[in-house]
Amino acid sequence: MIRTNDSSAYRTLQYNLSKTSTTLNQLYIKTSTGVDVEKASDSPSSVRTIISSRSAMIIGDRYIENCEHVQDNLSSSESSIDSIIDLMDRAKEIAVAAANDSLSDSDFKTYANELTQLQENLLDLANTQVDGKYIFAGYNDQNIPFSGSPVVYNGTDDHQMIEVSSGISVAKNITGSELFMDPVDLFATLDDLQTALQGGDAATISSQLTSIEDAAEQVRTQQSSLGNTSARMDDIKTVHGNSLLLVNAKLSRAEDGDLTEILSEVSKMETSLEATMQVTARISSLNLFDYL
Repeated sequence: MIRTNDSSAYRTLQYNLSKTSTTLNQLYIKTSTGVDVEKASDSPSSVRTIISSRSAMIIGDRYIENCEHVQDNLSSSESSIDSIIDLMDRAKEIAVAAANDSLSDSDFKTYANELTQLQENLLDLANTQVDGKYIFAGYNDQNIPFSGSPVVYNGTDDHQMIEVSSGISVAKNITGSELFMDPVDLFATLDDLQTALQGGDAATISSQLTSIEDAAEQVRTQQSSLGNTSARMDDIKTVHGNSLLLVNAKLSRAEDGDLTEILSEVSKMETSLEATMQVTARISSLNLFDYL
């Protein structure tokens, strides 16, 4: 049997053994994660820095995601706008070719038929959908924005704003009104050209050239604006990315441990644990005959 004094010593050793094992396990975790501060009690003086840094990183990541969301939306719009510009350029080519008194009725009819196809394509582009939403409808993006004859705009003139930095919000969309209707109505412009083609009136067709070019320029202006916004998003993402690097370094200084120092502690605790286990094993094997 274990004597009373040895029993007390045994319990003390058991307590030390448990405490040393727990500490050693914590050190093992630190060596694998590299994190020295897991909870507030580990380093109370670092808590505020850690919390503020993590909060700043969450906000910075969200701003970068918002910038990318803006660029994704604008990219969808730009793809349609490229096609619209090509379409208006072809309409101008038709007008130039048809502004000729020597053309036959058959020639005018051929050009009129082609323009009809362009008009249908323009309406399809104006009603472009991405992920089930009409991209040129403003906030009314669940309903078709352009319809009727003559074509009218059923969307809103509102821009969908999104915050990309503290106090800075940008539009992630372009409205159908500013792209297709204001100040030049693209649909009406093609309608006028269609009427002139059907009438075989070369002089009237020629007079439409300025309106067609104004319509195309309106679209090109919006294309340029979207490109500038997308480039601005790249700049803002770079700023946020650089800020995140600085914040991450600050967070690392506050919560990451010195691996060399931690490994040194591991070595010490392993030696201490081994010694405690040996002593504990020896005391637990003692019995009354050891003292006779």
